[in-house]
Amino acid sequence: MNEKEIIAVTSPHLPGYDIVSILGIVHGLTVRTRGVGGKIVAGIQGIFGGEVTAYTSECEKARKESIRRLMENAKKMGANAIIGVDFETSDILQGTATVFAAYGTAVIAKPTSKEQ
Repeated sequence: MNEKEIIAVTSPHLPGYDIVSILGIVHGLTVRTRGVGGKIVAGIQGIFGGEVTAYTSECEKARKESIRRLMENAKKMGANAIIGVDFETSDILQGTATVFAAYGTAVIAKPTSKEQ
């Protein structure tokens, strides 16, 4: 792992690495609204059933943005890895906006010594 790279995993440990310092909880979030055009397309797709692609695309963008912000915040803390990464969404503003949050524990990890 070089100094610019950051590893993010859902597990509580990093195989091949020792966690030498826990820096604390870190998060990344974004809030997205559903535009009028997206609501119309979703309404039409809802009539026929199946995936609502108008929302799927926006959810994917929001997920990527929350991960990017999670990693940026961890780097600001001095971390080179994040363990226990998880995601959460919740509606706010009476369902007109959705919060996408990624969170985990920022850590400093070093490769496990091969001499054991």
